[in-house]
Amino acid sequence: MSGANNSRLVLTRAVLWLVVGIAAVVAVNRFARGLGATTALTDATPWGLWIGFDVLAGVALAAGGFVIAATVYIFHLDRYHAIVRPAVLTAFLGYVAVVLGLLMDLGRPWNIWRPMLFWQPHSPLFEVAWCVMLYLTVLALEFAPVVFEGLRLERPLRIMRRLTLLLVIAGIGLSTLHQSSLGTLFLLARDRLHPLWYSPILPLLFLVSAVALGLMMVTCESLASSWLFRHRPEWPLLGGLTRAAAVVSLLYLALRLGDLAWRHQLVYLLEGSWASVLFVFEIGISAVVPALLFLLPSTRTSHAGVATGAVLGVGGFVLYRADVGGIAHLAVGGHHYVPALTEIVVSAGVVSAMALVFLFLVERFPVWEERPQVPGHFTAPMRDRVTGTFFGGPWFSRAHLGAAGLALGMVLGVALVEADAPTSAAARLRPVPAARTALIREVKRNPSPGHRLEVLSPEQVTQDPDGIEAALLVGGGRNGRVVLFPHQAHQQRLGGPASCGKCHHRNLRHDRGTPCTACHRDMYAATDTFAHQPHVEGLGGNASCTKCHQAGTAPARASARACDAPACHGGDVSTAAVAINRSKLPAGYAPGYRRAMHTLCIGCHTRHEQKTKVTTPYLSRCTTCHRDRAVEPEPATVVVARLEAP
Repeated sequence: MSGANNSRLVLTRAVLWLVVGIAAVVAVNRFARGLGATTALTDATPWGLWIGFDVLAGVALAAGGFVIAATVYIFHLDRYHAIVRPAVLTAFLGYVAVVLGLLMDLGRPWNIWRPMLFWQPHSPLFEVAWCVMLYLTVLALEFAPVVFEGLRLERPLRIMRRLTLLLVIAGIGLSTLHQSSLGTLFLLARDRLHPLWYSPILPLLFLVSAVALGLMMVTCESLASSWLFRHRPEWPLLGGLTRAAAVVSLLYLALRLGDLAWRHQLVYLLEGSWASVLFVFEIGISAVVPALLFLLPSTRTSHAGVATGAVLGVGGFVLYRADVGGIAHLAVGGHHYVPALTEIVVSAGVVSAMALVFLFLVERFPVWEERPQVPGHFTAPMRDRVTGTFFGGPWFSRAHLGAAGLALGMVLGVALVEADAPTSAAARLRPVPAARTALIREVKRNPSPGHRLEVLSPEQVTQDPDGIEAALLVGGGRNGRVVLFPHQAHQQRLGGPASCGKCHHRNLRHDRGTPCTACHRDMYAATDTFAHQPHVEGLGGNASCTKCHQAGTAPARASARACDAPACHGGDVSTAAVAINRSKLPAGYAPGYRRAMHTLCIGCHTRHEQKTKVTTPYLSRCTTCHRDRAVEPEPATVVVARLEAP
C-alpha cells in the first residue's frame, strides 16, 4: 500500500486524538477541582501514577537520547548515525512528558518555576528540577538543527552544527546526573521503602537501568515506526543495540542481586509475600528474559524474539521505576493505592500527545534519512479519468478522522468526569472522629529532647497507678490513625483551668472548652458552623431579624452582627487570638480540622521554641505529634504500640 493512503497510520492517529481528547477534559477538571477530587492520592500515598510513570519512568524512557548520542559522537560508532535524530527526538518528547506529569501532580502547578529562583542546594529535588530544565533545554538545542534544516535556515543551522559536540557532552553530563540523582532522592525514604528495593547504591542502579532501558526504548521506537509507516526495520542496527542492552541488563541484574546478598536481604525473596512475587516478576521481565532473547542464538536473529525482548525490557524497567517510586512503599506503610481511572487516562493522554508530536515532526522534518510519505486518506479517493475530478471517500481523510477522534474523546472525557463526580465528592468529605480518652504514663528521655508515652489499659493502671495521667486520642487524618494529645499536661503548662481559651478559641453558648470537632467537623473541607433556623426560633421568630441584621440591609451573613457581640453570645465566645487565616472563608465557616490543628499546634510549638531559644527545634516537627502506629483501638481498653520521640 502507498504511504499516502496508509490506513494503519490514519487509524492510529485517530485513536491517539481520541485519547488526547479524553485526557484534556480530565486535565482541565484536575486543575479546576484539585488533586483530591480527581485522583486516588492521599496524605499517606502522596505520590502515585503520575510520579511513578510520567516522571520517573519518563526520565528513564528518554535515556536513549544521551546513550545513542554518546555512541556516535563520543565512541565514533558512525553506523548508528541514522538513529541519532529519532533517539534525540524521543528523549526530548520524553522530557516534555515529564514536565507535563509534574504539572499534573503538583498541588500548586503555577509554582513550578520557583526552584529556578529560590535555591535549596541541599535538596535532591532541587537538583532534579534543575537537571530536568537544563537537559530539556539541551535536547531542544540538539534537535534544533533538524528544524532549521527542514525550514532551510542555513545560518542558524551552521551555528548549531558547530555546537553539536558541546551539546552532546552537556547532555551526557546532565542526563547522567539526573538519572542517578533520582535514585539519590529515594535514599531519603529508607523507612518507607521495602528492603528488596531500597539500596545504598540506588543512584548506580537507576543509572545502569536507564542505559539498558534507553537502548531498548530506541529499539521499540524503531519497530513501532516501521510498523506504522510500513517500511523495513533496520535490523543490523537493532541487533547491535539489543546485544548492548543485554550486557547492561546482566550488569544491572548482578548489581541488584549482589547488593541484596551483601546486605543479607535475599531472605525476603523466600517470604512468599506479594512484594517478593513482584520483585521476581520485575527482575524477570526487565533483565533475565530480555537478556536471554537478545543473546541466545535461536532468538537473537529472530525478529519476533528481538521485538518481544525489547517490549518486555521496557515494561520491566518502567515497573522498576514505579516500584521504587511508590508501589514498594505500600508494603511498608500498609496503605492501599489503586490509581483512579482519571489518573490512568491523563497518563495515556500525555503519551498519546507526545506520539502525535513525534508523527508530525517525522513527516515534515528530516528526522529520518528518508522522509516518509504523509498519509492523506483512510482509503484512496476515486478519480474520474476523463474530467480528473476526485470523488468518493472525502470524509475519510486523516484530518476528518483526527477531528472526529478528538471530539469523541472530549465527549467521553466529560462523561468520565461526570461519572466520577459523586465518587470524588464522597472522597473529599472526611468527617473527623470524636476524641477518645486514654490513660498514659510519660517517661522523660535525657539528654535527648522529647519523651516516650506509653498508653495503658485500665488493668495496668490498677497494678501500677504512679505517674498516670489522662490524655486524648484525637484524629490524625491518616486512615484511622490517631495523635496522642496529653491534654492535662498542656493545661498545666498554659496556666491551669483558666487557660482553656488559649486553645478553645470559640465555644458554644453556655459552654467552656467546646471540642474542636464541634466546629471543625471535616478533616479537610471547611464546615458551616451557623444554623439559621435555631437562631430564629430562639430569638422570637421572624420578627427578631433586626437582632442580628441591621435595619435596611439585606438579611445576609455579610450584614449580620458578629457572633461574639455583647448582645449575643458575649462572654461565651473566647476572645483568644488564634492565627488562623479566615480571609478566604465566608462568615460562619470553620476551616478544615487539619488546617486548624496544624495552625494552632505548630504555631504554639514554634513560638515556644523561639521563646526558649532551643538549638535543635523538635516541637515543630511532624513526628512530635504523628508518632503512633496504631489504627483502631478497642473502645473499652486503649492499647497501642510504644510511641518513640522524634
